[in-house]
Amino acid sequence: MIPATPPATRASFAQKCLLPSSPLLAAQLKPPPFSRLNPKFGSLNSRRPLSLRLAKAEGGPSPSVRSDEPVFVGQEDVPLEGVIQFEKPDSTSKLKKWAHVALLAGGDVLFLLLFAAIGRLGHGFPVFSVETLRTADPFIAGWFLSAYFLGGYGEDGRGMNGLTQGVIAAAKSWAVGIPLGVLIRSATSGHIPPLPFIVVSMGSTAVLLIGWRGLLCALLSKDESKKSDVYRRGNPFELFELLTSLVRRW
Repeated sequence: MIPATPPATRASFAQKCLLPSSPLLAAQLKPPPFSRLNPKFGSLNSRRPLSLRLAKAEGGPSPSVRSDEPVFVGQEDVPLEGVIQFEKPDSTSKLKKWAHVALLAGGDVLFLLLFAAIGRLGHGFPVFSVETLRTADPFIAGWFLSAYFLGGYGEDGRGMNGLTQGVIAAAKSWAVGIPLGVLIRSATSGHIPPLPFIVVSMGSTAVLLIGWRGLLCALLSKDESKKSDVYRRGNPFELFELLTSLVRRW
């Protein structure tokens, strides 16, 4: 006959069987201290949508850029939307710039030769002669030196910034270039020209050079104003694009 085991004895026996037999085994079965914490950071990262990108197949044609995609200008992630147009410098604009410079330089030389021809004609000398070119050489050299350093062939001198700036650039080049030409003539000829010659040279070159430059700058400034008026007029579709871009930004 097997004696009955009390309930307390059975519970203690079950606890002994379930308890680990060594401290090493107890350390292995002990859960890590941070295992019960909720993975908040992991859940936040898992909520973010994954961004997928399509890879271009090798040998295939490059996909065309959509016209309605925003263009990023300047800092990263700063989209630029609207109806703004950018003028990119190209070979045509550079060619136009050098054409204006060549036109100005050719006109300057022509009017300085005219000044020398008028002077020689007034003294009874032949006009169509090599001496006419020699008379104009010092003034041509002085004019080009002053115009190069004083902006006579820059944006102001080409009339890009208006008629007033073009006339001012021409006047500065004349005020320095013609006296410099007189000095070059004195150095090459070995004597100082008389005062009436200097006064007549300053007055006639002022009328010819500044007058010619002012006329050309007036024509060029009118051309630029017409182009700006075309850009300012726009059309109704540009207003619609502007409104839609503002709505998209909100």
